[in-house]
Amino acid sequence: MRNLHQRIEALERKRTAARKDRQLIAKNALVFLWRPELEQLISAHGAEREGRDLSEAESAAKQAYTQALTGECRRAGYPSIKGFEGALDIREAFPCVLRVSDKELQLTKGALIAAQEGRTATQDESAALQKCNAEWIRLLRLAGFPASAGDDVQEDSAP
Repeated sequence: MRNLHQRIEALERKRTAARKDRQLIAKNALVFLWRPELEQLISAHGAEREGRDLSEAESAAKQAYTQALTGECRRAGYPSIKGFEGALDIREAFPCVLRVSDKELQLTKGALIAAQEGRTATQDESAALQKCNAEWIRLLRLAGFPASAGDDVQEDSAP
């Protein structure tokens, strides 16, 4: 019985590693898309979740992503994208299309650090955090996810 448990654990580790590999390859394919294409890819995800037809721009973005994914798969030694279709967590594209400046991102980071340290964020940090949260919620809605107060930017999901 012990041998069976070891074999199952080994298979689970192998499966987890393969899933992480697919997710990384899918995420890496995002860098080959322009910002407008990424936003349309997010929107296409939302359209599919909501059961509506894709617009021309959404279809084009999905096609561009598929081409980028095909190239990434080939570079990684995979002959096709079979098995990679659902590997991308669309939220991986969010930081690439946030409509906030680098300065606002730094201020947002400062607000999160302030909260971690138990101190009050500055007015500028708080304003930047609010803007970043609003943008994050916009992208969640675009992707077809429900956006609620609990969806605010957190340490582990901050851009």
